[in-house]
Amino acid sequence: MTTDPSDLSLYLAQSIVEQPAQVRVTRRGPNVLIRVAPGEEGRLIGRQGRVIQAMRTLVRAVCDPSERLNVDLDAPRKER
Repeated sequence: MTTDPSDLSLYLAQSIVEQPAQVRVTRRGPNVLIRVAPGEEGRLIGRQGRVIQAMRTLVRAVCDPSERLNVDLDAPRKER
């Protein structure tokens, strides 16, 4: 049995942030991109990237082993 990586990423991200309704997950090939409300990127990243790394590990562990997935934060670029 395999799990959809987008659904699992959405569930995990919504469990972490304070505004779960603002979480959006898109899939582009092997990339799963997670977008959260402005200011909540730090919650998803965690200290030294531990939270996002744990999410990557979980998603890769339960999804199709032949598929190499990249789970990343889709943060808008700040203008300088």
